[in-house]
Amino acid sequence: MSATDSAFAAAPAGRSALLFLSFGGPEKSEDVIPFLENVTRGRGIPRERLEKVGEHYYALGGRSPINDQNKQIIANIEAELATRGVDLPVYFGNRNWEPYVEDTMVQLAREGFDTVYVFVTSAWGGYSGCGQYNEDIRRALDAVREAGLEAPRVQRLPHFHDPPAFIAAFAAAVDAARAELPASVQDDADLVFTAHSVPNKADDTGGPRSYGGNLYSEQVLNASRLIQEASSFAGQPGSGASLGWTGQLAAGKPVGGRGDGPAHTGETAGVDLGVGTAYDVELVWQSRSGSPHVPWLEPDVCDHLEARVAAGNKRPIVLCPVGFITDHVEVMWDLDTEVREVAEEHGVPFVRAATPGLDSSFASMIVDLVAEVADGELPVAEFTESQRAAAELVKKLGTVPNFGGTCDGAPCAPGCCGAQR
Repeated sequence: MSATDSAFAAAPAGRSALLFLSFGGPEKSEDVIPFLENVTRGRGIPRERLEKVGEHYYALGGRSPINDQNKQIIANIEAELATRGVDLPVYFGNRNWEPYVEDTMVQLAREGFDTVYVFVTSAWGGYSGCGQYNEDIRRALDAVREAGLEAPRVQRLPHFHDPPAFIAAFAAAVDAARAELPASVQDDADLVFTAHSVPNKADDTGGPRSYGGNLYSEQVLNASRLIQEASSFAGQPGSGASLGWTGQLAAGKPVGGRGDGPAHTGETAGVDLGVGTAYDVELVWQSRSGSPHVPWLEPDVCDHLEARVAAGNKRPIVLCPVGFITDHVEVMWDLDTEVREVAEEHGVPFVRAATPGLDSSFASMIVDLVAEVADGELPVAEFTESQRAAAELVKKLGTVPNFGGTCDGAPCAPGCCGAQR
């Protein structure tokens, strides 16, 4: 469901640009610890913990692939804009490493842009996926004013957990991964979804207060269901779903999320989406950090695989990294290294679906998001057949809204994601 509480205004006359805003990543080995210090500033993380995490980067050559991946997405956006005959320059800014968003926003102001659309590389609501990026925008606008320049009007694009292009691309990747399994076991495979874990407290306060919290985990669950139903796994929840997040939540286990049941959003799809139905999904979490005493969304993907095996379940697994748009470190290390090692240790056939960010359809989706915000100023792409089918699924099963499309870094609503402003 693509509804949003934010009112989108047409861009005023003048010069417009698109800012591609991301997390950032180190480019070389000597950048790793300074980058991690930026990521964890103000959190009191011991240096030895940073050095431990840094080993993941060193194992991958001392640099993150995320910047190169983002540059490829930007090139794809520029190609899509050119195909549509749209003159919209695209700029790049990061929160935690060069090019820093503050520097990019100052550059945009110096070059005379008075409207800046911002695409952030998180599909989700919640503080980490949404609220913190609003803080980035506000900090960048402060930098413009401190430089004595006139700040542009900044229109952020909304969350994108359920656009048909996003769902269709992931579903195609899931089916391609399934085809990589030996033909003799493809029919026995289970689809398992994974996304970045967050502290329970952060998830509980995610989204506008009127929504009731847990926007992040609900969007991940909603996207997972839509991807499953758009793929060859439609109507086939994983055989370990009862051990996954929704199953444990329904059983009253302290795994985070809403205590009144998964996907309880106050809206109905007209069908039963609950645990044990054909629309259930096997969803787990990954990449948690920080104090082990702070509750985070569970179960962890590796722990979940161990639990499946302990229950006598060695069915093949197709793992969909629904929470990520490209294959950066948390995909390459946590999934392609750690999870794969657990699967191999227990003799579980395992394949990981590709992320959709580098596909041309993802760039087309971004341009369509700009077109929606610009109120008809840009042409919109025609849906492919698979995207049309995904759009029908969103209408049928979508129960979770997108927010995030605000101006000048404002929160979606007072108190949204714990915001004080």
